Amino acid sequence: MERQDYERKKARQQGMARTIYDFGMGILWTVVGAVMLFHEKFGIHINFDNLLANIFGGSSMLYGLFRIYRGYKSFQQGS
Repeated sequence: MERQDYERKKARQQGMARTIYDFGMGILWTVVGAVMLFHEKFGIHINFDNLLANIFGGSSMLYGLFRIYRGYKSFQQGS
């Protein structure tokens, strides 16, 4: 019985670590995307073509939002 409790606790901790990782990476990718999209407003010079910066920024933001959503869904299922 103790072994099963240990395994459940370990799986729960790993699930929570994965959820925190998803949230953190989601926030990071969303911020990177926002910087790429709005770099001119932030006063940052990027040596990319504007079209390339917008495509990369938009896809980064979408991926970041997906990671946040996945972390949220994982958190909901774990609760």
